[in-house]
Amino acid sequence: MTDPTKPKNNRRSAIAAIVAGALAVLTPLGVGIASFLTPLFKTKKSPKVRVALLSQVPDDGMPRSFPVVADRQDAWTGYEAQRIGAVYLVRNPGEAEPIAFTAKCPHAGCLVGYTPGDTVFKCPCHTSSFNLDGTRVRGDEEVSPRGMDTLPVELKKLSGDGDIEITEIHVEYIDYQTGHAEKHSTA
Repeated sequence: MTDPTKPKNNRRSAIAAIVAGALAVLTPLGVGIASFLTPLFKTKKSPKVRVALLSQVPDDGMPRSFPVVADRQDAWTGYEAQRIGAVYLVRNPGEAEPIAFTAKCPHAGCLVGYTPGDTVFKCPCHTSSFNLDGTRVRGDEEVSPRGMDTLPVELKKLSGDGDIEITEIHVEYIDYQTGHAEKHSTA
């Protein structure tokens, strides 16, 4: 027979031990799973990248190609100074700020080319042509669903030595989806 003066805590103690043990195991497991999955849910930001000096883009209306180099994050791995694309900078006569076009064709993502002295950009993949202002040469008859994608440009003046003023051209490199008539960021 059991002693009526002794408390009956065996069952409660066992349940408390099971709960404490489960918490001790599940807490680090949950933190580990959350840490592993977090990169998959981060929103991508379009990097603002220095692509050239203003002195490298004269105001003659001729396009100049520049690589876009930035640090890149691929889920869990970071890569420093990777080429992520290319841009054409065009500075029209009398303009202080250039226009930036992504070199990626809006049709299928091929690299749009430009031959110095020519009056159009040409995509070698599906014969789309673009005027120097980025518009489609043949309008809706082009294979490309839209004109070349423009990118935001920011000029940053740096202090130079003496009377020399150095101005950098920074571009917000936005990777747009291909095959659509409207611009949609891939981020």
